[in-house]
Amino acid sequence: MESGATNTLIFRTSDLAIPFVSRSDVMLEVITPELRRRLEELDTDESAAARLRAVLVEMLPAGECTADEAAHRLGTSKRSLQRALTAEGTTFAKQLAHTRELLARRYLATTHMPTEEIAYLLGYVEHNSFLRAFSAWTGTTPAKYRAAHAA
Repeated sequence: MESGATNTLIFRTSDLAIPFVSRSDVMLEVITPELRRRLEELDTDESAAARLRAVLVEMLPAGECTADEAAHRLGTSKRSLQRALTAEGTTFAKQLAHTRELLARRYLATTHMPTEEIAYLLGYVEHNSFLRAFSAWTGTTPAKYRAAHAA
């Protein structure tokens, strides 16, 4: 073992052939496309809004939808986040709504989750609040959207 300026973890090449104890090929097959999509987004968009949306995707299911918490997770102050978003012509509230809309569309098009569960995952306390928001975003109901996008 040597001392140095950085920490390094080194594995033997033979270690790479050992599967994880919790490895699941089925799960890996399910999540790989989403992970690739997220990596592509990271490579193409480094804006404050994009970084905020990435954090919001993680925060929403936990019900932590505040600018303070988002700024903390981004490693910045709330005020610095607000300034960066303003410079890009957007706000925290707009990005929160946009993220909710994108996730709602994805959940409705790709899952069979009930709208009550989707509303909960998006941080809505009231199911009707989600229904009103979705209608404002799309001009239709979640049921009609799901039916139109069932593939």
